[in-house]
Amino acid sequence: MNRLKPAKIHAVLRNTILAGMAFIVILTVGAGGQEGLGELVTMGGFEWLIGDWKTKTDQGMEIQSFYKWGLNKNLINMGFKMGEYEGRGMIYLDPTNYQVHQVGVDNRGGVAKGTWDADGDKAVARLIYTPPEGEVRRMASVHSKVDADTMKVEFYDMDEDGWLADEPQGTLNYKRQKKQTKKKEGGKAIQEFKTVY
Repeated sequence: MNRLKPAKIHAVLRNTILAGMAFIVILTVGAGGQEGLGELVTMGGFEWLIGDWKTKTDQGMEIQSFYKWGLNKNLINMGFKMGEYEGRGMIYLDPTNYQVHQVGVDNRGGVAKGTWDADGDKAVARLIYTPPEGEVRRMASVHSKVDADTMKVEFYDMDEDGWLADEPQGTLNYKRQKKQTKKKEGGKAIQEFKTVY
């Protein structure tokens, strides 16, 4: 029967602990070397997108959208509502390819997947939408800041290679929804975000 001597056991344990510590240091240094989603959004100048937004179509249909930070700015929760149609999604940075991705679902069972990138001072979402009936649609939405309280979103058809049509299919101008003050019983005021939904 093979038995390790106490000195040999000590050496094996020491080497295992040192290897584990080296691995942790490598992970920590590697993780600190790349920016997360929050830093990437800030560096690109796109923090203005975060918030609650509202607009109306030419036909008078109200559309509400939101973009909110989550998980220590490693995620953007997003959603929209237009009449009885609504969806939820998330935007995140994939560290394997340093690409910003979006996934989402809607209340009809449709699924959207795609990527975000910057085109100058515009944020471009290229999405593939699959409704329950299965007919894939490719589209892009180009978000630009008009002023501190106004966002323009242009919607484009997109081909299989990700190229956008020359002209948008439509444009919406959203207005930022401000915080509002509510009063509790007893006259004490509290601040809260206006509820979009």
